[in-house]
Amino acid sequence: MNVQKINVKLFTNAPEPVPLDPFLDVFARWREDRDDPAGWIDLADYAHVAKGPGVMLIGRRGNLSVDLADPGPGLLWANKQDLAGSHEERIREIFVRAIGLMRRLVGELEYPAALEPRTGFWELTVNDRLVFPNTDATDRSLQPAVAAVAARLFGPDACTLVRQPDPGRRYGFTLHSDDPPNLDALAGALS
Repeated sequence: MNVQKINVKLFTNAPEPVPLDPFLDVFARWREDRDDPAGWIDLADYAHVAKGPGVMLIGRRGNLSVDLADPGPGLLWANKQDLAGSHEERIREIFVRAIGLMRRLVGELEYPAALEPRTGFWELTVNDRLVFPNTDATDRSLQPAVAAVAARLFGPDACTLVRQPDPGRRYGFTLHSDDPPNLDALAGALS
């Protein structure tokens, strides 16, 4: 099974309303970088949509957004393509891409300090219900890979995986660690 469309969301502590204007400036600058591997092509402002995608930088490889959807605001990488290898290698690569972009974003001068990353609270969702429905068969195929990457990120037995229980929703997990490393350490754990 060719899993490509995987979303990874890093939740943040955020004030209400979430400050989105700074991201318009940052993403507009990033969009001009024609050499970025993400292949940025567009910028969309959905700030008017309650609990929506916020501000989104759209690329050929994937989209990066300040996502306001439930269960809370966060930074979301939605991968579209260019994954190879085993399920574990692909999930690892998703986190490499996501953490790299999130580190870069948090390092921008305009990044709102109040939007603090919660590095121990993530959501991983497979955005392909046709190929990967939320079933036990999908779970047997993908859960070991997700667990292996989580152990690498947070340490053995330091992360709780909770599967999305509703079969009508996309297959995925929340990942929670009580003593999480920062983004730099998470990036180092995957290198």
